[in-house]
Amino acid sequence: MKKSVPSEPQQKIKLLTFTKTKTVILYAAALPKTRKLNQEPNTSDFYFLQNGGEAAELIEKIDWESHTLGTPDNWPENLKNTIATIVCSKFPMFLWWGDQLIQFYNDAYRPSFGNEGRHPKAMGQKAVDCWPEIWDFIHPLIQKVLSTGESIWYDDLLLPIFRNGKMEDVYWTFSYSPIRDDRRQIKGVLVICNETTEKVNSRLHLQQSSDELEFAINAAEFGTYDLDPRTRSFSSNARLKDWFGLKADQQVKLEHALGAVAEKDRQRVTESINYALRYESGGRYDIEYTIIHPITKIPRIVHALGKAWFDNTKTAYRFNGILQDITQHRKAAQELQKSRQLTDLTIQSMALGLFSVDYAADTLEYSAEFSRILTGNFKPGLGRKDFLKYVHPDDLHLRTGAIKSGMENGTFNYAPRVIWDDGSIHHIAISAARIVNSEAKAPMFSGTVADITEKENSRLALEQAQSRLEMNKREADRHFSNVTDSSPTGLWLSNPQGMFTYFNKTLIDFTGVPYQELLEGKWTWVIAEQDYKKTKEAYLKALEQKSHFDVLFRARKNNGQLIWCRAAGDPFYDADGQYGGYAGFCMDIDEIISVRQAVIESQNQLTSMIEQSPVGICLFTGLDMKIEIANDIMIGYWGKDSSVIGLPLEEAVPELRGQPFMDILQQVYRTGETYYGHSVPADLKLDGKISTYYFEFTYTPIRDSKGTIYGVMDIAIDVTDQVIATKKLEETRMALAGAIELAELSTWTLDAETKTITCSDRFKEWLGLSAGTADREEFLQRISEPYRHKVAAALEEALSGSAEQFYDYEFQIVNKITGQQRIIHANAQVQYGKDGVVKSLSGTAQDVTKEKELQQELTFKVKEQTAELQTKNAELEANNRELSQFAYIASHDLQEPIRKISVFTDLLQNNLGKNPEKVNTYIDKISSSSRRMENLIKDVLQFSKLTHISHQFVPVNLNTVLSEILADFDLVIEQKNAQVSIGQLPLVQAIPLQMSQLFGNLLSNALKYTKPGTRPEISINAQPVPEAQLRLHALDLELPYIKIEVRDNGIGFSQQYAEQIFNIFQRLHGNDQYSGTGIGLAMCRKIMQNHNGEITAASQEGSGTVFTIIMPAVHEKNGG
Repeated sequence: MKKSVPSEPQQKIKLLTFTKTKTVILYAAALPKTRKLNQEPNTSDFYFLQNGGEAAELIEKIDWESHTLGTPDNWPENLKNTIATIVCSKFPMFLWWGDQLIQFYNDAYRPSFGNEGRHPKAMGQKAVDCWPEIWDFIHPLIQKVLSTGESIWYDDLLLPIFRNGKMEDVYWTFSYSPIRDDRRQIKGVLVICNETTEKVNSRLHLQQSSDELEFAINAAEFGTYDLDPRTRSFSSNARLKDWFGLKADQQVKLEHALGAVAEKDRQRVTESINYALRYESGGRYDIEYTIIHPITKIPRIVHALGKAWFDNTKTAYRFNGILQDITQHRKAAQELQKSRQLTDLTIQSMALGLFSVDYAADTLEYSAEFSRILTGNFKPGLGRKDFLKYVHPDDLHLRTGAIKSGMENGTFNYAPRVIWDDGSIHHIAISAARIVNSEAKAPMFSGTVADITEKENSRLALEQAQSRLEMNKREADRHFSNVTDSSPTGLWLSNPQGMFTYFNKTLIDFTGVPYQELLEGKWTWVIAEQDYKKTKEAYLKALEQKSHFDVLFRARKNNGQLIWCRAAGDPFYDADGQYGGYAGFCMDIDEIISVRQAVIESQNQLTSMIEQSPVGICLFTGLDMKIEIANDIMIGYWGKDSSVIGLPLEEAVPELRGQPFMDILQQVYRTGETYYGHSVPADLKLDGKISTYYFEFTYTPIRDSKGTIYGVMDIAIDVTDQVIATKKLEETRMALAGAIELAELSTWTLDAETKTITCSDRFKEWLGLSAGTADREEFLQRISEPYRHKVAAALEEALSGSAEQFYDYEFQIVNKITGQQRIIHANAQVQYGKDGVVKSLSGTAQDVTKEKELQQELTFKVKEQTAELQTKNAELEANNRELSQFAYIASHDLQEPIRKISVFTDLLQNNLGKNPEKVNTYIDKISSSSRRMENLIKDVLQFSKLTHISHQFVPVNLNTVLSEILADFDLVIEQKNAQVSIGQLPLVQAIPLQMSQLFGNLLSNALKYTKPGTRPEISINAQPVPEAQLRLHALDLELPYIKIEVRDNGIGFSQQYAEQIFNIFQRLHGNDQYSGTGIGLAMCRKIMQNHNGEITAASQEGSGTVFTIIMPAVHEKNGG
């Protein structure tokens, strides 16, 4: 929940805008922002327009003497009060008054007019002249309210209006309510409205996004399943049932499905499913196997991915996932040996359809994927004429031109639309090259065809998401500008010494003193002589105590008028907590006194207006928040009746106990700061059922004439439908992103104007870029020659707008950091702006390196493959010994935080909107588990680096190493009052970083495992190793060795664990006792192995520990 707090000047205005009568609100008493401070306030005619913004200014400027409505002094008081309410409200409000329906509206309604057209001439205009395009609709509604006195309400009504130079479809939620004159006769219609166009469009887009998600799954040709482990039955889509020989409406049992699995794979699949349903497996399921159609007996190779979900008892309650038909991929790999050229094309076009056409013989050969992309189904026996039947008639000319170009140049490319058997339209990309036969003639072409429909849809979805993001940013900027650009109060700042450093324009205009002279101290000239001393003393006292400053004094305006002013301020502090000076305001309070009587006279009329308001309004008084006033809408929000009037809020609405609203109300009551709630959830009981609703509301403090807070005004509107629609839209966005991620695609966009490329995280990682956006030239530098020039030319051609709208290319890239090479298959489509100029090139990229490597591997000789295999086996045997300990990670340490995250995520989902306190607890636990997992991964990476580091030994002064480490632990040593004693240490041949890691881990352990109530004592000493000990440890007698002992008086441990503690992830204490990952001492042993040394430990519980290090001072291999 985000709390919006008004600026200090706005708060101070509100402090003085309420009378001591508890049930009456007085609008802001500061001057209208359009009136200069040196002008006389027009209190006789326009007193009711105070703080009314631009709308008040427009009303004041109208020539009312010649207007049919007459001058304001002859207007009914209820009309004035209604206008005062409208111009001060932050909700969009509109008023039609009198027989000619003269119009008034406020600043909040202003955006509904658009950027040009009706505003500002609509102010004071006749309704029939202002709204000709909708007059036939609204005029009967207006007449109904005027004649019957009954209010009218519409929700999300489509009412097109003319704005921004055109007719726009606009949706409204609005009410028409009657307004009476001083004789209680209905003379006007009050409109309170909210434009809901964005909400309705979001709801429509949500449905569209859901359809797109279903289309993405179908386009990817996935089979989906959802298994209930308890009943052994599962549901699936029609495609999967077809694979298993089942009817679309037939129920599926797991045993029935397993019966279709090839006998050679059946046991393996059964074991994999059973293992995935065990909690310790983590629920992951990833396997390839063959299924045989029970009727056609056609085998199909599938790749199955899935995940099991577990309840609090670690019992699987759901198992779902997808199956992908990879039969064609497997067949393509086998066919590589038959034809080198066909192999090249197959590898280059992974997941594409292949074809070969002989124009002389009028024959067409193709893969199964080709017919699926062309027709939507597998169809054998298609000929050239059959192919033409599926091409969209409007795109046949593309084929004619492409083939003509192919006959001349040897290659052709074009991207037509095709119409599938089911009537759906799809975009495909066709590429082909000439094949020379044995007679040296060239009537044949071979090539690929790809379905690029999903890529086009992905591009559109990304473009729409970006557009919405930009729109939200512009809206936020507009709101910020409105707040900061309209301060009717004088503002000032001082430095820590009390010297003024800033005055706003309001103060400059008020005093008539130039800005620089005010800074030099001449602001004191405007204070009345009789008030100067007390004002100065109050300011200096506050400055000395760094406390709140608040004083009343008389000051002379630039026109010579002497008026009462109030100045107040508070000390402010910077981000580091350092005192920075004072910030405050100075305001004219003369008008406050003059308008108090007017507030008392309008009390009854204002109360009536609150009761008839189309939004929820209520007034709470006292710390217990007794309900003083509440209109029917607010009572309806609570699900109560009028009997709640006079009761404390928690007694009237008991279901609010435990929710944050009472605390917020009391905070507003104590601090006097208005609270703005945006889309805040509230659990309320309506019709006997507690449900969650969302509200936009404000809590405004109400003060009496002495400035004392006596109540809080609550104005609320139900926005539940908008919030739910927004959440569903976000869920759909995430599902679409998941589909892209499952296909392992990366995305990229080339901006035609800035020549920059923005790419996804996966593409950024492939390229080794530090940011997701880079200059096009930097991007091209990552492309290997000779591809670079060709890619640059292809991009330029695409951006020129002269070529086809689709870009499809394959090239090699080199990682900027690691040097890793990849083969990338990239494709994109040209995007045009409203002016028809190319705006960008947006598309996807796929890593086809593995497919290319498969092609190269097929050309290797058997002898070379055998030699490589032997080398790999030797390396594998060496690495397996290191990897045996890492297996513990997957089954224990790394799984444990993952399990917690999964469990608490489920609990979090079950408690969202129900128990905020539990939600916060679960979020903290998820964060804690995430941090532990992050520390584990960092330590594992650090440990793994020790395995592959080259042994480059250099002279290392261990005294310097220990000095730097002690500086790092200086704070911990001081906190624990530890005594660290270090003897003279030698100069050794070593790896500097690893020496720092070695002693850093040992010193960290000594400071961590200390005995409570005992001052830690740590000593580090070194001495040469005698020859007898060298022989005892079977060390090289020709090298000098040193022995270093690190001794502490900590908690110690049983000697039986002296060897176990050096194993990775082995810990003798839980995280609740001592934090850590269990890798530190394993790193110490690995460092000693890298230095041809050893490390041992001797300890006894409660008596401290001694770590003994024996290592060569020099190494023979390094010339020592």
